[in-house]
Amino acid sequence: MTKFHIVIFGCQMNYADAARIRAVLTNIGMTHVDTIDEADIVVLDTCSVRQKSEDKVTGKIREIPSDKKIWITWCMVQHNLRHAKISKQLHDKTASELMKRGNFVGNVATRDPEIVGFSNQEMKDLKEYNADTDNIVFVNHAFNPMFFNFQKTFPNLELIMRIDDIGFIPRIASRLGYEVQEWDIELTNEYNDIIPHTWNQLSDANAKTAFVPVSTGCSQFCAYCIVPYARGLEKNLPADKIIAEARHHIENGVEEITLIGQIVNKHPNFADICEAILDIPGLRWLRYTSPYPTFYSDKLLHLHETHPKMCPHIHMPLQSGSDTILKKMFRGYTAEQFRVFVDRIRALNRDISITSDIIVGFCDETEEDFQESMALTQYARFDMVYIGIYSPRPGTLAHRMMDDNIPKDVKHDRRDRLNTLLKEISYANNQKEIGRTTDVMITAIHEDGTIDGYTDNMKNITIGAPLQREEPTKWEGISVGSFTTATITEGESFRLKGKLT
Repeated sequence: MTKFHIVIFGCQMNYADAARIRAVLTNIGMTHVDTIDEADIVVLDTCSVRQKSEDKVTGKIREIPSDKKIWITWCMVQHNLRHAKISKQLHDKTASELMKRGNFVGNVATRDPEIVGFSNQEMKDLKEYNADTDNIVFVNHAFNPMFFNFQKTFPNLELIMRIDDIGFIPRIASRLGYEVQEWDIELTNEYNDIIPHTWNQLSDANAKTAFVPVSTGCSQFCAYCIVPYARGLEKNLPADKIIAEARHHIENGVEEITLIGQIVNKHPNFADICEAILDIPGLRWLRYTSPYPTFYSDKLLHLHETHPKMCPHIHMPLQSGSDTILKKMFRGYTAEQFRVFVDRIRALNRDISITSDIIVGFCDETEEDFQESMALTQYARFDMVYIGIYSPRPGTLAHRMMDDNIPKDVKHDRRDRLNTLLKEISYANNQKEIGRTTDVMITAIHEDGTIDGYTDNMKNITIGAPLQREEPTKWEGISVGSFTTATITEGESFRLKGKLT
């Protein structure tokens, strides 16, 4: 029996996609294993948000023994595909035109497609018999020069494929020579129809939490962002299928659902989807990431205010507090609109934690622009900000048309000053948490018995329990990936401390 292991890079969406890959491979008779050493196939679910992300993938490939077959999918594949200079003619159409047809932008028009791309000869044959490309799944260097370049160094690289085509893995695997048992075609044909294995959280141990996509891709085209080029244009998934996937997880023991999408609340039925999931028996927490300030409905905020299972936390990327920089970034809102959104949250009859993302040192950012980011951070009283030091990403608008003209030392100085402010705000905010009793999702249990986890408002917490146990990773019903209850006893910058209740 063929054994496989999945290595995940990047965001929550990759974890959700890895779950679908695992479901399909398991469904055709393969077995998931926990380590690369045990595996026959190593699947790399890749990220392309920064060059460093792609470098990590290359580094991991170098570590994989040569007797293991390597499969690569997701952002790194599609980013390189869209930026390859392809001019080869295919039956009177260029490859770039071909990318706009068939499985490159949507679903293949058949449940029994032809798999093309394992050899250059297949591409010649395709040109000669003028195939219907709407019924073809292209893999490897049939559409992506990255395969040819990588395989010169890593001959055990066997497959490169788009994530949208994971439903066709049974046919691809069969063509590769693997023994494939009869599979459920309804389960494996389309991306949205694949019911993920429960394993789509941070690790196998976290059986109580699952990521559920509401959309794929993005059509915002922020100047600095590679996502639309790597993941394609925004496509909303059907509301009934989103709810059904959440229900599937909850009925199988999951208690925390995180809805994910590049602009998650842009889905036209997002508030209704949340309301429906909140009504499913067995759910403990519902959260989502990442939203956009201009797509919030009154109904969604009302759910935050009134429904105890809707987590009191909103992660709202700001990126800059300067209107000048926000306009250059193509963010689509002003600093004042963001302030108004913060006011709407603070007006709710419930304390809501707000976290954010800010980029420092974007093209032409002046000290005055940076001070506006500092001022908005102070106004919003963010509990946490993930600070990105700007670096140009090849393929983005900013890389093509803007100058990366802020000195490195200035960028790092701005990062440090913003972080100093955040520490002060976080410390003050966390003092208000002392005395509160809350559920905690456990993420680690240390040898000395202390427990790490996060709260309903997404704050890191360390629970002091210095108890000697023969099995320190599991005792008294407490284990990684499960819930416990704690009372908060101390507040520090970016961390709470508590005791078991």
